[in-house]
Amino acid sequence: MFRLRHEASFELPITAVYQALLTVLAQRRWAYEPSLDAGARPAVGQRYAVRNGSVVRHGRVVECRQPVLLTLYETLFDPPCRVRLRLRWRLEPCDQATALRLDTSYELNRPASLNRKRWQQEIDAHCARLHRATAAVLSDAGDQGVGASGQSIGSNTMTVTNTTSVKGRPSFK
Repeated sequence: MFRLRHEASFELPITAVYQALLTVLAQRRWAYEPSLDAGARPAVGQRYAVRNGSVVRHGRVVECRQPVLLTLYETLFDPPCRVRLRLRWRLEPCDQATALRLDTSYELNRPASLNRKRWQQEIDAHCARLHRATAAVLSDAGDQGVGASGQSIGSNTMTVTNTTSVKGRPSFK
């Protein structure tokens, strides 16, 4: 059993972060029609199946304690590989912020274990995308002060820096 942990911090109330998390998770899991409320609370025991390219994701909601905990068990099938995941989101209030922790445990079958590094990178990237998508949902809702991994974002504007390349090495002015 392998484990990964991802953390993010948002300067928002715990209920707002939980609702944004549900919106992100529902989009590709249990909200099959766009007319459904994507942020609706999933029912414990609810099952879902989704295809993304050649990978089929089967899952079920194991635990849902609003607004502090959500646990999903998922199985990814990419024949002949099978990956069993346990995704556990925990929201904790911090000093004027909300910490969102995602603990991921996964188990690989024999063919998948031959390509373990690839699966670890895929799962790690998926978890990071979930955190970025949650931050995007919160910022789209008009909330300010969203930060990931303890970093706060002061402005949404980007600054342009002039660069000059000398012998292949950039120098910033």
